[in-house]
Amino acid sequence: MVNIKPGQKIEISIGKSSNKYVSKVDDVSADGTLLVETPIHNGHFVPIRIGSKVNVIFFNKDGLFTFDGIVINRFFGNLSFIQLKRVTDIEKLQRRQFFRLEKIMEFKYKLHEDDETFEKGVIKDISGGGFRAKVKKKVDVGTEIICYVKLSDETDELVQKCKVVRCNYFDDGYEIAAQYVDIQDRVREKIISFIFKEQRRLKRQQINF
Repeated sequence: MVNIKPGQKIEISIGKSSNKYVSKVDDVSADGTLLVETPIHNGHFVPIRIGSKVNVIFFNKDGLFTFDGIVINRFFGNLSFIQLKRVTDIEKLQRRQFFRLEKIMEFKYKLHEDDETFEKGVIKDISGGGFRAKVKKKVDVGTEIICYVKLSDETDELVQKCKVVRCNYFDDGYEIAAQYVDIQDRVREKIISFIFKEQRRLKRQQINF
């Protein structure tokens, strides 16, 4: 059975709202209830009432998971927390349901390990399952490419084999969609951790705007 542990980063949606808020699990009780940091939006705690139904999504080395819960208590102080009781089983989400972050990032790729020259492109959005990018040359669907991308100044360059699943022509080049091939859990975790971190950074920018 999949377990959720203290320190786990999560995303919460409330009721039928499509808005998702980044949070973190602070503690897990013996009866399985979760103590979760109250999400912050636009500089204020998100108002979540006792009795509110929530959906929780989290990622670990085994994949992306979700469950529904209900808020059974709230705690206020220097920090604010909500207590959640899980009301559904934890289910694994399919790869196509990975979070997608819109972010412009340069990357390079080559077709074979022994190629000495690289082609360059620009990633337009990225998820734990793959990315969408702009490239200058056509890459046939089904082609496997070796991609090199540096997610941020704080991370090392990632090298990952990808399979092109879509290639569309535009006036100034091609747009491709690529899926990761045989990706290691630690690499996928780095990508999704980066996405969560970027989401938090963007939310802080909104708060300080």
